[in-house]
Amino acid sequence: MGIREMSIALAAGCLLSTLGQAQTSSQPASLQSLPAPTSAASSDSLLRGEVSAWNQVPLKHIALHRTPPLYDTDEPAALEIPIVEVRCLRAQDKLLVQLAWRDPTQDAVSLPEVPDSAPETRFRKVQTEAEDRFFDAAAVMFPAKANAADLSPSLQMGDPLHPVQIYYWNATRGAMLMEAQGRGTTRRTGQSFPAHALYQKGQWNLTLALPNLPAGTPLAFAVWNGSQKDRDGRKYFSVWQVLQ
Repeated sequence: MGIREMSIALAAGCLLSTLGQAQTSSQPASLQSLPAPTSAASSDSLLRGEVSAWNQVPLKHIALHRTPPLYDTDEPAALEIPIVEVRCLRAQDKLLVQLAWRDPTQDAVSLPEVPDSAPETRFRKVQTEAEDRFFDAAAVMFPAKANAADLSPSLQMGDPLHPVQIYYWNATRGAMLMEAQGRGTTRRTGQSFPAHALYQKGQWNLTLALPNLPAGTPLAFAVWNGSQKDRDGRKYFSVWQVLQ
């Protein structure tokens, strides 16, 4: 690595480290609280957005930020999605989180089902059409365990002492539960969860069914814009918000 590349990497690392340290301290008073009233409606109907109960929940506008570029080869990424709108409802031992954000392009494809037979026994292998495409996605992250010290994990996917769970949805691949213990440790658990998404008139409306998290749990949100080649750590993210 040359001197220029090393300087860029060090500068980006310092910025990420500072952000992570700031979020590992006690929760700042400026964090926005997220009301989560209880609804008598079924979680399935709330998931599909079929009931008017959502209209009774205060809408919160959560600011989004771009992750900083790590290398000078990264393409510039304008702040095309500055906010995500969030509502939360509790129903039938679930926390339903509804996210909405403006996105002028719907980046998703329908992938063929994977055959049951082993790859080496198939007569013909077909290249996926999604090999060089990027897809819209979103996620909600929260601590995997309660923290008696009232600290929020690092926004860099937690750390070994403060792991996080990530309820991740992808417009092409669906919903999948992930976990992490720090930057670069994110892994799939093999589990899924209920989610419902609708793209209409330049906007994504997504509802995720999470466990019924207790009041005081910090939540952070992320959005990936496929048209901006977002993937992995290249994304939009929020700071921690506190669930009521």
